[in-house]
Amino acid sequence: MSGFVSIVGAGPWDPELLTLAGRDRLARADVVVADYLVNPALLMHCRPDVQLYQRTHSPHSTDAHGQPVADQDEIHRLLVAKAGAGLHVVRLKGGDPMVFGRGAEEAQVLREAGIHYEFVPGVSASIAAAEAAGIPVTHRDHSPSVTIASGYEAYEKGGRSVDWEHLARGTGTLVLMMSVKNCRENAERLIAAGRDPGTPSALIRWGTRGIQRTVVAPLGQLADRVDAEGIRPPAVMIVGSVVDLRGTIQWFEQRPLFGRRVVVTRATQQAGELIHMLAAHGADAVAFPCLAIAPPPDLEAVVHAARNLDDVDGVILSSPNGVRAWFDALASTGVDVRILHGKGIAAIGTGTANACWERGIRPDIVPHVARAEGLVDELRARDILARRWLHVRADEGRDLLGEAITAAGGHYQLIIGYRVIRPPVPAMLTRSLLAPEHGGEGCDAICFASGKTARHFLQTMQEAHGEARTRELLTHARVLALGPVTAAAIAALGVRVDHVAESTDDRAMLATVLTALQR
Repeated sequence: MSGFVSIVGAGPWDPELLTLAGRDRLARADVVVADYLVNPALLMHCRPDVQLYQRTHSPHSTDAHGQPVADQDEIHRLLVAKAGAGLHVVRLKGGDPMVFGRGAEEAQVLREAGIHYEFVPGVSASIAAAEAAGIPVTHRDHSPSVTIASGYEAYEKGGRSVDWEHLARGTGTLVLMMSVKNCRENAERLIAAGRDPGTPSALIRWGTRGIQRTVVAPLGQLADRVDAEGIRPPAVMIVGSVVDLRGTIQWFEQRPLFGRRVVVTRATQQAGELIHMLAAHGADAVAFPCLAIAPPPDLEAVVHAARNLDDVDGVILSSPNGVRAWFDALASTGVDVRILHGKGIAAIGTGTANACWERGIRPDIVPHVARAEGLVDELRARDILARRWLHVRADEGRDLLGEAITAAGGHYQLIIGYRVIRPPVPAMLTRSLLAPEHGGEGCDAICFASGKTARHFLQTMQEAHGEARTRELLTHARVLALGPVTAAAIAALGVRVDHVAESTDDRAMLATVLTALQR
């Protein structure tokens, strides 16, 4: 049976600019083949078992496991092979797949192979970058039209040269894509063809991203400014009087965390809310997966516990993943939540409580202090600490609950519902955290939600770039911990902790980031 390919526009970078249709296709994909200019945060919408391939900006490409997937021709073969095997493939492309995105070329290959496909439009950087810089591409008092053209010499080498005289004579706004390398030559060609060298112009790097940079100058001086500022690709060049409006309507750069890179080190599927909140406040939020969820070492033990609930008085769930593992075990035995009637359900933290609600269960106990100590105090205050408790958690955790329940005369049964492992991280992502002199963008803060995420982060960065570079990164970035237990675990690794969130939820972490970084 033949599969299907969705050629999806990911938008310019901001994760909020992915369309609802794009999000839907990612959620249903078996395979995702993503381009370099795609925000890794968008992959949070995928299933945990998705097959991921992501190109880098180099002539060679790597998937999430570091295996080469090579050039455009091999991407064509990959799309045909995966869809031909009956899988739903998402080809995720920056901006819109039909605006300098080679989407039509890929569709032609799929058509020749007899593979069905669709296009899902995306927000083009040609428009979005200008808007994020406070530059409208059209305006009643300035420009009745906009022309989008390539500023990349490869088109000329292919015999499809740009008509510079036509562009120079036009009265509308001109948007030149892929124009950093040839900024000086393109400006000179426009001026030679008749465009006034005093025409307001701008070059916008990483439009809609928290590290967006905008350089404004007359057309004849723009290249000098770009060189002086050290602007690198990707960038969009805008030529026209509309650039002058930036001085009065710019907005993107006014947000409190603009220009700050904040690293979120959670499991990919659990980082979404914090990533979106940080981006909404102007940060360049980096999804850096330090955790992945794997099946428990003894799945039968979880199922056995689910079948023998008469032996316990209540169930303790200490994470959203524990909730999922527990209710999946119940489902595997052919029962539903009604079997929990009469059993006390304790959830540590609002995230865990919300995960219970999603499964149709309201927890009986949610301690005010979202950690094991808080639950022990709550159970003791209710005089139920000495009951028979089943605790579902990860393979690593503290023994405090078991010790407290046993000491009080109760019975404590621990079930490992899932394992937390260290996932592979693409080299392009680890490199992006390094300082600019080492080929990266740097970072201003790193958010850790547990000691394990901190340990995995250190291991991943040290394997990729060595201990010295990793320590240099931690020296220059603010280290933020979600709660005092996490802070203590990070300190035990020999890492300085700069700020500790007051509670263990995303809003508390956002408030901590604002305190640490807001100018």
